[in-house]
Amino acid sequence: QKSASHSKAVVSTQSTGEKMSFSVLSNVDNPTEEQLRARKEELAKVDASKYGNDASVEMVWAQKAFRHTEVYFKLISNIECTKLKLTKYDDEIYHQFRIAFPRVPVEVVDEDKLKSVSAKRRWRAFCQLFEYHIDDYNFGTLLRLDCKKTYNEQNTTLVPRVQFLAIEIARNRLGLNMCHFGRGTEKEEEVKDEEKKVDEEKREEESPPVPPPDSTAE
Repeated sequence: QKSASHSKAVVSTQSTGEKMSFSVLSNVDNPTEEQLRARKEELAKVDASKYGNDASVEMVWAQKAFRHTEVYFKLISNIECTKLKLTKYDDEIYHQFRIAFPRVPVEVVDEDKLKSVSAKRRWRAFCQLFEYHIDDYNFGTLLRLDCKKTYNEQNTTLVPRVQFLAIEIARNRLGLNMCHFGRGTEKEEEVKDEEKKVDEEKREEESPPVPPPDSTAE
């Protein structure tokens, strides 16, 4: 059974000189040989057939994936993406990504190429590099195909968590997500304006009607 810290996304901040670290994933330290053996034994005991068609498991995944998109988009909307650090392994993930996929564009991802048989094989090998370093490294995570657009049905695809991290870390380091910076404040202002408008309409409805002037009065 996983601990509570492993069952939910963790958002933490810490000052690291000029760069701030915002972790949207819980991490584990470099595992010992004993921890690796224990993890393999734990995985070996999992009966996948019990979960294949379990609606409750699918619901839990959907809720977790949705929360992750909310947290991540809020981060890039309120903080300069070039200052974001998603995990303590960002440097290594980015380094290995550029070695393994030097010509893969990250601004707009081609879903067909991303999901091709050869690409899946290469990405599987890449993700396994971080199997014991990133919690739920293979957890299905929603990735935006076009980084300049928001999360929506047409602009998202499902990828393993490490694949999401590799592409988003690259986008952030290249400043591609800067187009969303400040949108968090704009959204808050929109909400406040809408609430103010509703309050005004409510006051108008509750205020007593003004009687018409008496036309017979001289």
